[in-house]
Amino acid sequence: MKILKDILKANKNKKILIMPIGLSGSGKTTLYSNLSKDFDIEYISFDKIRLDEFLKTGAKIKDKKELYKKAYEYSNKQKIKLLPIAKRKLKETKKNIVYIDNTNLKKKARNKFLYDAKDYLKIAVFFKPDKNLSIKRQFLKNRDKFVSPKVIKEQFEILEEPSLKEFDIIITKSKLDL
Repeated sequence: MKILKDILKANKNKKILIMPIGLSGSGKTTLYSNLSKDFDIEYISFDKIRLDEFLKTGAKIKDKKELYKKAYEYSNKQKIKLLPIAKRKLKETKKNIVYIDNTNLKKKARNKFLYDAKDYLKIAVFFKPDKNLSIKRQFLKNRDKFVSPKVIKEQFEILEEPSLKEFDIIITKSKLDL
């Protein structure tokens, strides 16, 4: 995504928070993977936090989809509070660029991070929702985790578009950009 890379280069001495907003399977993690090739980024992912907490138990599961499923079940069963862990990572990072990899569907959920990032340039990357494409991507062999079509439809219903009251910059990404 050239425009985002150009913004990051032009603001390399500023603290920048990138918050992708989109359905599961819309390309949020893929965007991070692409950006991380060119930039040193603090990656804050609720999926990764769940996985890290689960792996502390000594679990050894080779199948990635099964591993993510068990990690999700474990974090729910143990009532692991993901938000405080994620916020601590934001507070403690020494890196200028932070990427909050979550669906970030609702304004209220986004504000929990944005409130703590007052001194950051806040960039939203809004993945225009394509429910059918997101569902289709769940069945790709190289996908780490599976999110049911029912959940994606629910995400579609509650998605709130970002506004300039929340963010300094909003970049909209359509399926044609992927």
